[in-house]
Amino acid sequence: MVLLTFLEENDLSGKQLYLFCSHGTGGLADSVGQITEAAPEAVISDDIFDCYEEDAASSQGEIQSWTEGLGY
Repeated sequence: MVLLTFLEENDLSGKQLYLFCSHGTGGLADSVGQITEAAPEAVISDDIFDCYEEDAASSQGEIQSWTEGLGY
């Protein structure tokens, strides 16, 4: 997975990570665990945005609300 390679090859120690995911029927599955393992020194927010792939195209408002709630 490209994301895991990026996380493993870059030092994100102390960096805040906000997870954003669109997925199929499997939901987040073990994505959070894999990301946590690949970037163990990063600070991973518990506020995760996820949506099903068929809802992704119509999620702009929800994404904006999520990012605003994070302070962005």
